[in-house]
Amino acid sequence: MNSGFATVHVQNAFCQKCSSTIKKELLKIMDITNVYLYPTDSLVVFNFVKANELSTALNILTDLGYPPEGERINSKKPSITACNC
Repeated sequence: MNSGFATVHVQNAFCQKCSSTIKKELLKIMDITNVYLYPTDSLVVFNFVKANELSTALNILTDLGYPPEGERINSKKPSITACNC
């Protein structure tokens, strides 16, 4: 089965410690593989099989406080702070 490749620049910076949390959460999604994080570039890279998995991954990143660049944050949600390490 073919897989897609996602390169996601996130709005908030994250550290090496937060990288492990992000990676762990993304790998919980079925058919998300090869997750690599680049904290200095605020970049998350991974493979996926179906578009709905990509959507789920983007939602998880937003919930963790790392929304993709260009995504507007709903002001009704409580403010999520990213890396506090």
